[in-house]
Amino acid sequence: MLFDRRPKTRREDFYDREGELKLFFKGIEAGEGLIVVYGVRRTGKTSLVYVGLSELNIPFVPIDARRFLVDASLLHPRNLLWVIEEILKQYERSQGRVKEFLSKVLEYVDSMDLGILSLRIRGRKERSPSEVLLYADKWARERKTRVVVLLDEAQELRIYPQWRTLLAWSMDNLENVTFVVTGSEVNVLNDFLKLNKPESPLFGRARLKIRLGTFSKEQSIDFLKKGFAEARVFAREEEIEDAINIFNGIVGWLTLYGYYRVTYGLSHDEALKHVEKEAVPLLVSELEKLVNYSPRRYVAVLHAISLGLKFWKEIKRFTEGIVGYVPDNRFNSILQNLVKYGFVERTENGKYRPIDPLLPKAVEVLCKKYGV
Repeated sequence: MLFDRRPKTRREDFYDREGELKLFFKGIEAGEGLIVVYGVRRTGKTSLVYVGLSELNIPFVPIDARRFLVDASLLHPRNLLWVIEEILKQYERSQGRVKEFLSKVLEYVDSMDLGILSLRIRGRKERSPSEVLLYADKWARERKTRVVVLLDEAQELRIYPQWRTLLAWSMDNLENVTFVVTGSEVNVLNDFLKLNKPESPLFGRARLKIRLGTFSKEQSIDFLKKGFAEARVFAREEEIEDAINIFNGIVGWLTLYGYYRVTYGLSHDEALKHVEKEAVPLLVSELEKLVNYSPRRYVAVLHAISLGLKFWKEIKRFTEGIVGYVPDNRFNSILQNLVKYGFVERTENGKYRPIDPLLPKAVEVLCKKYGV
């Protein structure tokens, strides 16, 4: 179903992205050691990988780094990679049927108790990450396939530089293992992989990069129309037009809107309210991880941009009108971080604007909280 709110695993449920899928297929079939899938939040990066690997009939190990943030020690390679052996056992139980394996392994990962996992890791015989990956490489070679390790939202792994060393080692030594890394554009490429830093073990190495953007207006219209037709739900042209103007090509919000309409039979206005009710707290929680460093300054900058101020000078003037003098270098750092973490876009002509159309609603909540 096009409007399924979970990451897609079947091609028939995955809208368009044919060019990106073909590129992904070529990368896997060519034996690329590292594939980077990047783009702004909620554009279908995880779905692209799941669908691609399902189509190629290849076993993979999905590791969503966000799930392990409650215990940062679990993000270390020696701990996270332990799940490879566990998941390959799941594949054996599925007797190589990837569709069956896919549903089982996603259920297994979703139900993983982090407390129990932590205890099991501490109680097991110590094995190095390279030993685990060598096992996966041998396992794949014996079965004439590949093993893909998916590091989803990989920017969360940046606290452990050992990951970069391990990825470089894997690319040099393992013929049957591919790492697929997903994340926001700046975070995953610069903060985690440091592909542009000469001191990084990954600097200058061959890798495949696949960027997912937001839907165009035409794609958004087509996506909603096909989703409604699939579910045999009638939606008026003006309702579709209104939805695409509000959600501005963000695939996740368009999907959620369609999901509420076809699953619960909500009206257009009711579905919009439900999306906002669910989306705004999520955006607030994502923003708070960043603004906690200097909440009133960050929120004042976000407030300015949300109100439609676009240029550096006018945003700074507005910010200082609320919080007082801000040194230029500190102000620049705030803007750069908002861009870096995928909340704000800086256009070629130097204008700043929110990437997510629901960001201003989340900023309203933060303004009340921090008295901005």
